[in-house]
Amino acid sequence: MLGIEFIVLIPFLLKYRQLDPSSKWIFYYILCSLALSLGSVLIMQLYGNNMWFFNLMHFLQFVILSLFYLTCIKSPKLRYLILRLPIVMLCIFSVDFFRMEGMKFYDSISTGIKAALMIFYAISLFMQQLGDKELIEKSIYINSLPTFWYNSGIFLYFCSTILFSISLSLTQTQKVQASIPMNMVYVTYVIVYTVGSISMILFYVGLTKTKLLKYADH
Repeated sequence: MLGIEFIVLIPFLLKYRQLDPSSKWIFYYILCSLALSLGSVLIMQLYGNNMWFFNLMHFLQFVILSLFYLTCIKSPKLRYLILRLPIVMLCIFSVDFFRMEGMKFYDSISTGIKAALMIFYAISLFMQQLGDKELIEKSIYINSLPTFWYNSGIFLYFCSTILFSISLSLTQTQKVQASIPMNMVYVTYVIVYTVGSISMILFYVGLTKTKLLKYADH
């Protein structure tokens, strides 16, 4: 995914001064994903294990995406929840990172909860946009909104990878690794990278819609 992340990052960087708040958070998310890809390769070569870096960066991605949804979602109750859940997730992540699954393994518990929350946020935003009376009155189609495409990319990625996130730590144990054919492991990684690449393309489509931005900050 390193190549597609870099390619998509360039137009965001070129248009950075014209980006609305939601687009800027997607830019930071892509930047974080690029740092994750580069850093994980480098750390793996130097130390032989990069899972601690994966886990830290995944928590950072959760915070960034939470702030993205905070700029898009209007419901006061949901905004209150989104604003405070990163603190709860930090506690869950810390316990998972230091006590349960550890630094040398993929922290599936905290990452799985993160994926479930992202899916919930994405569905909430879709429902908001579908039922928004102001959009209907102005005859604005939701697929003309940048946030629709950003949200679609996030929703697609986490729906496709949530089971992978939940089960990855199990596959890292020697006993389970011996019972899983390597072909299945490779296929799983290919699916994750393919879906991730499609999500990046959807982010770019959302960026192309920013010039049409005339509705609130969406």
